[in-house]
Amino acid sequence: MREFIRITDKTLHWFSPLLSEDLCRQLTQQKSVYAIGAVEDRTASGILVFHIGKPATEIRMLAVSPEYRRRGIARGMVEYLCRHAWDTTTPVVCSFAAPNQQDPVYLFFAQLEHFSVAPEDGMICQVPLSQIPLERLAALRNDRFRIRPFFSLPAVTRRQFFLQLQRQHTLLWDDFNGTDCCQPLCLCAAEDDTIQAAVFVSQDGPDLDLSFAWCSPGCHRQLMALLAKISSLLPREGGYLRIAAVTPVTVSLVDKLLPKREVLARYYQAAWDMEL
Repeated sequence: MREFIRITDKTLHWFSPLLSEDLCRQLTQQKSVYAIGAVEDRTASGILVFHIGKPATEIRMLAVSPEYRRRGIARGMVEYLCRHAWDTTTPVVCSFAAPNQQDPVYLFFAQLEHFSVAPEDGMICQVPLSQIPLERLAALRNDRFRIRPFFSLPAVTRRQFFLQLQRQHTLLWDDFNGTDCCQPLCLCAAEDDTIQAAVFVSQDGPDLDLSFAWCSPGCHRQLMALLAKISSLLPREGGYLRIAAVTPVTVSLVDKLLPKREVLARYYQAAWDMEL
């Protein structure tokens, strides 16, 4: 027997094996993040995490236990969410990255009734650290700006910065706070403790990820100076530098600075057409 339930604090522990610590924290601490669970044979078999915002409800995560896959559980959870969204005429969307249109996630939404999938701006790419165009990036240096390690700023300044980005909906993940980053490669341009631009890099084995880059309006030169500084600090050998370019501006910047990049995935959005 299968049923779908709204997950509460009392039932969250049933589904914890399917969740990361970050998502568990979001479900317990953020009022706009909710979850639907699938229970089959009295076993927690699947979970769908979603965020209720404006103008749409966004599916954040969809997972099914390996032993219960290919039984229609994921489809059932999405349809359950849409049935309840219909009562409030709230659109349902899911943004995701896929290497091509044969990817299982792409095919899942493309074959889901009453859903359409369209490409979005953005891509995930990588370039070998040995092929970073140092001379091209060095040309972006600007010694007029005060570049500082982000984690050398007072804790209250760092906390206010992340709260500001969350209020502006600038962060892709509401729980991002930079603590998982490679601190020596996390830099900012700041004037009187007012952050004008910031770049965060994290490490995954021999590879590096450009996790997040931001600048306030009119401070693009500060951001370019940060990228130039970070390029001078990167190792010359080893793995790859991976970048998630999610806007037309960042895509054009990557195209210009890293012409030899390898595109790993592109972004898509699945949208429910509000029919059941």
